[in-house]
Amino acid sequence: MRKKFISERLGEFISDLFGTGTGWLTFIGAMILIFYIVLAIFSPQIAPYNPTERVGRSLTAPNDQFIFGTDNLGRDVLSRVIYGARIALMIAFIAVAIAAGVGVPLGLISGFLGGPLDRVLTLIMDAIYSFPGLILAIAIAAVLGPGVINIAISIAVVYTPTYFKVIRNQVSSVKSELYVEAAKALGAKNREILMKYIFPNVLPSIVVVLSMNLADAIMTEAGLSFLGLGIAPPTPDWGFDLSNGQRFVLSKAWWGLLFPGIAIITVVLGFSMFSEGLNELINPTIRERR
Repeated sequence: MRKKFISERLGEFISDLFGTGTGWLTFIGAMILIFYIVLAIFSPQIAPYNPTERVGRSLTAPNDQFIFGTDNLGRDVLSRVIYGARIALMIAFIAVAIAAGVGVPLGLISGFLGGPLDRVLTLIMDAIYSFPGLILAIAIAAVLGPGVINIAISIAVVYTPTYFKVIRNQVSSVKSELYVEAAKALGAKNREILMKYIFPNVLPSIVVVLSMNLADAIMTEAGLSFLGLGIAPPTPDWGFDLSNGQRFVLSKAWWGLLFPGIAIITVVLGFSMFSEGLNELINPTIRERR
């Protein structure tokens, strides 16, 4: 009976996933993400050359030997794009983990307890949220300096208020439900109520926001590197390579700009498609409206 139940539930999920156009977009987005994750994990095995070493003539156009051509220092652009996936995804995941690790607990506590603490935390988060994201990240990155962790922290500060606001609003709504009131009446402690009754009901919102923030984090990291505030060269980085490649566009060396740009666009598109479909699958009300 249990196997039959599991198979039925799995069949319903697959039907929901592929029964709509959004389901197919979710699947395509997931495939794009898996592709780039594989590139990031197996970069040394996939890349044909060392991304930091000169392997050919400067600004060689794409050919049989160098599929994506070479940059102004004779480095293989394909290898740098492959290794760049590792840096971009690493920074994005670390930044989102830090932002969620700070924003989610504060949102839970603030929304559940309310009162002066809620007002103070909301004021602080609103103040951070009011700054344009990229400008705030630039300011923090300029103070902290280059490096994977420093850039991740700079991006995390930008997205922490997003988690706080989403979770706080969800908790403020959920804590008035009857099952929460019943748990309080039975003498359950605040921590038990938060972890057993409230947190599981706000978890879907966290998953959706997380996948959306990953796309934004990659864009922000690329922007910082483009401005010279990201990873220090010669480490392969899409944003830095984009900045470096645009200097030689007038020399008709278009490949140095094109391929890192395509990598950024496709991975961000993958995260966006995946998060949009995931949001519809998790929230039945959106699916019903469509």
